[in-house]
Amino acid sequence: MTTTAVIGRGVPIRNEQGRIAEWIGTITDVEDQWIAEERVRPSAKMEAIGRLAGGLAHDFNNQLQGVSGFVNFVLRDPALPPQSRQDLGEVRRAAERMASLTQQLLAFSRQQVLTPETLELDAAIAEHQPLLQRLIGPGTRMTLATGPEAKWVKVDRHQLLQVLMNLAINARDAMPDGGSITIRSGVRTVVEGEVARVPDSELPAGEYAVIVVADTGTGIAPDDVPHIFEPFFTTKDVGEGTGLGLATVHGITAQSRGHTAVESALGHGTTFTLLLPLVDPPASAVATPAPGLQRPRARGRLLVVDDEEVVRALMRRSLEGAGYEVMLARNGRGALDCLEEHAPAVDLVLSDLVMPVMGRRDLAAALAPRYPQLPLMVMSGYPRDEGEPLSQRPDVPFLQKPLAESQLLETIGALVEKRRRSA
Repeated sequence: MTTTAVIGRGVPIRNEQGRIAEWIGTITDVEDQWIAEERVRPSAKMEAIGRLAGGLAHDFNNQLQGVSGFVNFVLRDPALPPQSRQDLGEVRRAAERMASLTQQLLAFSRQQVLTPETLELDAAIAEHQPLLQRLIGPGTRMTLATGPEAKWVKVDRHQLLQVLMNLAINARDAMPDGGSITIRSGVRTVVEGEVARVPDSELPAGEYAVIVVADTGTGIAPDDVPHIFEPFFTTKDVGEGTGLGLATVHGITAQSRGHTAVESALGHGTTFTLLLPLVDPPASAVATPAPGLQRPRARGRLLVVDDEEVVRALMRRSLEGAGYEVMLARNGRGALDCLEEHAPAVDLVLSDLVMPVMGRRDLAAALAPRYPQLPLMVMSGYPRDEGEPLSQRPDVPFLQKPLAESQLLETIGALVEKRRRSA
């Protein structure tokens, strides 16, 4: 049976006795308009939630940066009592879990900064299989079935693992009495005009690598299937899920220019299908430096610009401990005032992204003509610059809060050394 959405408008025509004799009106078929609005509505809702999530992540990550950093300072004290060390370890682990939660918020709204690399998909999945098997436990059997052809994709290795973990956990929870999970891979050609099943996910024509994750679980109710990629929607009992797992899967895949689809029936399991664009294999392997080398004591003068007092205090302590001279400013205007007096001696400006008075964008515009050789590096808990993802701008050195001290020092050290060599 086919239904049509219509809107009718009319006026009555009355006879001499005042009774309605007939109607004159119009009927408009609005089915196409209704379908178009239904397709756009989920995208608009995701965009609104994404803006909210990004703002919360920025403030939350700033505070987590302070918590994690100062906890690490205290843990370095060799005289710290064992019980205090254990308690602080729990605080640090809680901060790491909260940081992971904000990353999920950014992931489903497609606002996180990715570090993509070219990977052979089957090898990457096989690498993670032991971890996934431990995650789902011995009561669930996992089978990996890959095709003979190599499938090179450009993705963030850690985010690919996050996608597989979320799908494996969901499958395990759908099989309380045990069962099996099958992960298959293959290649699929998408033709021009093919529309994916999830709104806002029409794919360009081309060759795609396919990841299929199928389980023998209880399945998903038909009324729930259209909503499972929505943030905070969950079919689990209260306290058993955040509702971010599948939203994160969808966000990560979409940010990698891919697509996620689902097929499910009650009592017959669920199958998730992920498509990622195929890329050319790398020309050669890139050598990486051996880890664990002793970092020499740094030298140079840095200007740190951040409106959060706890972040400024943490940065000063970390950077001065590494050997740098550090100056501080609360915003871009304060940074310019500081540079008017000290610019020749400054080797690098490290600025937050979102600040009152003068943010990173305006600061960069002011620095370029005055100090064209002075490098500017950005850090933030909110990786977007007026709607433009920083992950798509390789010319802007960027660090995502909360960040590890080792990552901070390594990145700054490389930029300062590059500036000194060029000078």
